[in-house]
Amino acid sequence: MKSILFALCLLISSAGFSQTDTTKTVLTEGTVVKVKTVTELKGSELKVGDIVNFELAQPIIINDKIVVNPGAKATGSVTSAAGSKALGKKGKLEFSIDYLYLPGGKTVKLKSSVAANVKGRGATTAAVSVLVSPLGLLWHGQQAKFPPGTVFSAYVDHDTVLN
Repeated sequence: MKSILFALCLLISSAGFSQTDTTKTVLTEGTVVKVKTVTELKGSELKVGDIVNFELAQPIIINDKIVVNPGAKATGSVTSAAGSKALGKKGKLEFSIDYLYLPGGKTVKLKSSVAANVKGRGATTAAVSVLVSPLGLLWHGQQAKFPPGTVFSAYVDHDTVLN
């Protein structure tokens, strides 16, 4: 009888201390995050400080489980922009990808730097213009632009607990 009472007391006392799952899902620093442009980005239409919108292009998977689905919003900002100019001077567009916004309201800090420096033909255009026609001096260089759906890599800036 004492052993039955002892077992019953042990069962009752252990019921109050049931284990809970304390496993945290952590998005570790340096994890690659693939994002894509939502709209076309042109160096001639943007200015430094403008916000650029992206969306998650590929799911983020941790331990064989999708923790963030494609389509999650991400943002960045323009760090340098210029349209093409006469004499074949090229356009320029540089931006960072800064944040990934998760459905539960959590924000993940990202780090990256993207630059589109298009090769210009300034010297060639100037030389041909002098030899052939002065109208060549009005020839503009190539624009720096990214079409919608262009995929970029960003990296998680520091460990972030997702749950």
